[in-house]
Amino acid sequence: MKLGIAGIVKDEADSLLEWIAYHRIIGVTHFFIANNDSTDGTRDMLAALENCGIVTLIDFPTIENQKPQLPAYASLLDLSRKSCDAIAFIDADEFLVPTDGASTVTPIIDKIFSDPSVSAIAVNWANFGSSGHLFIEDGLVIDRFTRRAKRECTVNHHYKTIVRPDRALHFHNPHHVNLESGRYVTTNERDIVPHIKHGNGLSNSVIWDGVRVNHYATKSLEEFLLGKSKRGSASKEGRIKHKRYFLHHDRNDEECLIAAHFSIATKAEMDNLSAMINASPELPTPANKSRISKFFTWSDRK
Repeated sequence: MKLGIAGIVKDEADSLLEWIAYHRIIGVTHFFIANNDSTDGTRDMLAALENCGIVTLIDFPTIENQKPQLPAYASLLDLSRKSCDAIAFIDADEFLVPTDGASTVTPIIDKIFSDPSVSAIAVNWANFGSSGHLFIEDGLVIDRFTRRAKRECTVNHHYKTIVRPDRALHFHNPHHVNLESGRYVTTNERDIVPHIKHGNGLSNSVIWDGVRVNHYATKSLEEFLLGKSKRGSASKEGRIKHKRYFLHHDRNDEECLIAAHFSIATKAEMDNLSAMINASPELPTPANKSRISKFFTWSDRK
């Protein structure tokens, strides 16, 4: 089964190469990315990766009085219908993680979708906090942030969706897709039960069987203030992610090293991607290449 990822990004250059490299080693074959007005080199990086056949890139600028995430999802869904058997709609601070000891997420996703009645999988969050870090530091996200909320924490009831694109109609919200037909199941292969209070987008139980989404919601305080808080929300008009959001998501109850176990392989794939860029016959223009060079020489900062 060909598994893709779709997402909308804005100014994510500092960790985007890691995110793509990590997901390639755990079984993702292609990325469908909408660039939303990035100014930090994100678009140049994605364009370079598109030249290598790894990314399909579209520009999706913000239109006045319209939040871009759901319209972007509609465009990405259309792009992916004939290219992937299943596609995960996640953000650049979200990492699909196998929780069953497997080296990729492919076996569990293949197993669930082997039932032809299944059209979508709801994959619950595991919310990771700052791990006590105040400032930006060198290193991978999956190495630096290793403390998460307890499973039963309210925020972990959120889920993200992996869907057969040919059975998807449109997204109800960034977490939940409306289906043309078929079943919506959790990772334990049972029909999803929506949260009794919040409805679609949150599940009544937190299921981490086989695969989950590690959500690095805050990272360090500095990264939060310069990144997520400054960018605002791509899905809700007027929503400011600031003090209340940080305190609600900065949960560091338990240490978890599952994602960190993929660190060595992720670094190797980052080196591989850098080499592919440098060997590409369609290199970026000199001006653009100079802008992205610091992101493709990350290994100097390991």
